Amino acid sequence: MAAKVVIPIVGKRGQKYDIVTLLVWEAKEGDWVKKDQVVLAIETEKASCDIEAEASGLLRILVDAGGKAMVGAVVGLIAESKEELKTLQQVLPERLAQQS
Repeated sequence: MAAKVVIPIVGKRGQKYDIVTLLVWEAKEGDWVKKDQVVLAIETEKASCDIEAEASGLLRILVDAGGKAMVGAVVGLIAESKEELKTLQQVLPERLAQQS
């Protein structure tokens, strides 16, 4: 089962932001990523952070760089195999995010 790339709570000193902008994916669709590798940079109006992979595997991007997402949203998946990645790539990103 694919691991999720999820938008975390971002904020400093008790300030929390509900919507973030995805700045840059540090890996491309289909690239092999390692657990704890930075895969995405995000920012709010006042804070920014990197998101690390929760597992090793092949990256499936659901929300492109420059897009916006809510805290808790699934913006990418990490497939365990090429076969799983191919299956994930056949489903629209919006449907994958809703199923996750």
